[in-house]
Amino acid sequence: MIQITQMNGTYNEWKPEQYTDYMYDGKCFIIMRGEKWVGIYNMDAVRSITIDQ
Repeated sequence: MIQITQMNGTYNEWKPEQYTDYMYDGKCFIIMRGEKWVGIYNMDAVRSITIDQ
């Protein structure tokens, strides 16, 4: 599970069945499902990211 808390207090939770991979490109945290990017978070707006495996 991936939990993302943004600076404005918005909270997003990604369950393992909703994504296949994730990556960080230096500016954004990206949630992927197969080849598609299904979640893109600008790190300037992210307070914390927690990844449970």
